Amino acid sequence: MPYVVTLVDFRPSPRYDSLPWTQARIEEGATADGTFTTLETIAISPVDADPANPAYRNFTTQLGTAPDLWYRIVFLDASGDLGLPTYAVQNSTSSRPIYATTTELATRLRVNETTEHAALRNVLEAAADEIDSEIGTADINGLSLPYGNPPALVHQVNIDRAVEHWTQMKNSFGLLEVGDIGAVYTARDTWDRHAHKLAPLKSYEGMA
Repeated sequence: MPYVVTLVDFRPSPRYDSLPWTQARIEEGATADGTFTTLETIAISPVDADPANPAYRNFTTQLGTAPDLWYRIVFLDASGDLGLPTYAVQNSTSSRPIYATTTELATRLRVNETTEHAALRNVLEAAADEIDSEIGTADINGLSLPYGNPPALVHQVNIDRAVEHWTQMKNSFGLLEVGDIGAVYTARDTWDRHAHKLAPLKSYEGMA
């Protein structure tokens, strides 16, 4: 049974040789960092008039092979030269998209992803909700939230904030385990530093 997969707000790398990207190859994988296979290659129309400032693109394929798989885009130019793959996103049946993977969070926390998958997903979703609330309905680039393809800054904040949620869930409130230091008390509003990180993406002034 084929699955329809829609990929939103994917932007190719800028080029400074005046050669635009002309095709987008949609790839599918079982994991975010696993082996990817090509589903189809789509012609980009119109191509970017200014390759140094490429547009964000949306894609839909009807060739997905299963739910909850991972997808990325590889852009090609007219000569067949390839750009680096984009960040992989999951076509998840969950209630909302997250901006980092449970694999990444499990690695960061040094826990078993299989046995803790639901809990890992929960804290990532909680952090993603906070990110959306902080930035608003659209970011400074006009991209709608929740993101289909998160900026690197959002990806990092999602992981960092999820770590805090996880640690508070597993320990006494207000205590965090910090490497070899042991347990330390956190500030009452632990979101503040993440809000400052996200400030460059906010489309309105006066809030940091």
